[in-house]
Amino acid sequence: MPSMRTALVLALSALLGCAGRPTPGPTTPDARARPAMRGEEFRVIGGSSATPGDAFDATLLFERAIALMREQRCAEALTELDRLLREFPTASVVPLAQYNRGLCLQRAQRWPDAATAMTAAAASRDATLAHDALFRLAAVGASGQNPTWVIEATDALQARALPLTITERVELFARRASARLAEGNIDEAEREAQRAVAIAPTDDAVHALDDDTHAAEARVVQGEVTRRRSLAVAYQVEAPDAEAAITRRVQLVTRAHMQFNDAIRAGNPDWAAAAGFRIGEMYRDLYDTIVDAPTPPTWDDAQRRVYRARTAERLRPLLQGALRSWELTLSMARRTGITNNEWVRRASESVDRLRAVVTGGP
Repeated sequence: MPSMRTALVLALSALLGCAGRPTPGPTTPDARARPAMRGEEFRVIGGSSATPGDAFDATLLFERAIALMREQRCAEALTELDRLLREFPTASVVPLAQYNRGLCLQRAQRWPDAATAMTAAAASRDATLAHDALFRLAAVGASGQNPTWVIEATDALQARALPLTITERVELFARRASARLAEGNIDEAEREAQRAVAIAPTDDAVHALDDDTHAAEARVVQGEVTRRRSLAVAYQVEAPDAEAAITRRVQLVTRAHMQFNDAIRAGNPDWAAAAGFRIGEMYRDLYDTIVDAPTPPTWDDAQRRVYRARTAERLRPLLQGALRSWELTLSMARRTGITNNEWVRRASESVDRLRAVVTGGP
C-alpha cells in the first residue's frame, strides 16, 4: 500500500517550534471609563442607624463600577451598573454601562446575559463603542457556543461604515469560519477561513499582526474542514473501490496535516495545541478506519482476526505518529504555560492509553 506509506513519512517535527510569541490580549478593549457629564438627575437616599445613606447620579455609579472592575470585583460592579440602569435608564452613560456589564457577565460565563448587554451597547450612537461591542458579542457567541450571535455580530460589523484594521478583519473572518464550522457548514467555513488567511498569508504577515490568535484560528479551521472530509471517506476490505478510498483518505490526511502545521507556525500556543491534538487524532482515526474496517461477509472469525492483527502491526507507525504529536503538544503546553485548554486536556487523556498500545498493549 505505497500511498499509505506516503502519509507515514509526513513531518511531525514542525510541532517542535509551535511555542510562539506570548499571546496578546483580545482586539477589543477591557473596561473603558469614558468621561461623562455630570448634571443629570441626582439621587439622595436617607440612611438609618443600621443602613448608611447614599447620594449618587448616573456618572458616579458608573465610576464606582469601573473602580470595582479594575480591582477584579465584577460581582460588586454589576450591582452598581444594574442600579444605574434601573435608576437612570435614559442617562447618557447607559451604553457604556451596558458594555461594561457585558464584560463582567462574559467573565462570569453568563453568555445569554452578556450577549444581551453587548447587543444593547452596540445600539449606541458612539460608533467606536458600538464597534467594540459587536466584536465582544462575537467573542461571547464563540465562548457560549452560539454561532448565531457570531454571524449576526460580524454581519453588522461588515455593514458599518467604520473601517476595520487588518487584525480586526482577520478576527472577523476567522470567527465566522469557526461559527460556520460549528453549524456543520464546512464549505462555508472553508471559504471564510480562506478569506482570513488571504489577509495575512505568510508567517511574516501573521507575526506583523497585533494579535496572532485569529490568524492561527483560521488555519485550524482549514485543517479541520479537510480532516472532516477525510473522515467521510468510507473504506471496506476488498470492496471494489478500496484502493481508491485509501488513496483519497491519505491525500486528505496529508493536506490536513500541512494545514495544521501552518496553524502551529502562526505561533499562538492555544491554537497550536488544537492543531497538535488534531494531527494525532487524525492518525489514530486513520489507523482505526483500516484496522476496524468492515470485512467481507464470507470471512469467518479466524480470517477477521488474522486481517486485524496483521494490519495493526503494519500500521503501527500511524499510532507512533499520533503519540509523538500528542507528546509534543503536551511539551509545548508545559513550555508556554497553557492552562484551561481543552486540547491539552484531551491530549493528556489520550497519550497514556495510546502509549500502552504502541509499546505492545492491546
